[in-house]
Amino acid sequence: MSFSLILALVAGGVGMITSTGGSQNEIRLDVGLACFGIAFVASLLVISVLTMASKENDPELGKGTGVNRSSANPDKKFKKD
Repeated sequence: MSFSLILALVAGGVGMITSTGGSQNEIRLDVGLACFGIAFVASLLVISVLTMASKENDPELGKGTGVNRSSANPDKKFKKD
């Protein structure tokens, strides 16, 4: 969560400063807040998807029973531990 916050603060600051168009113009707070929100939500989404992708499987899933039977021996009976 802190990584997303830091990334969003940087994106908001960069968006706010670069959208002014020069030193004589006002700082665009609306663009900065939009950049902040988009960066925060997008980074949270990417981090959550990467966290779910690296989750280890349950050891029971590798036994080859049920729909996950071995295609080499489809009629083989597996022992329950």
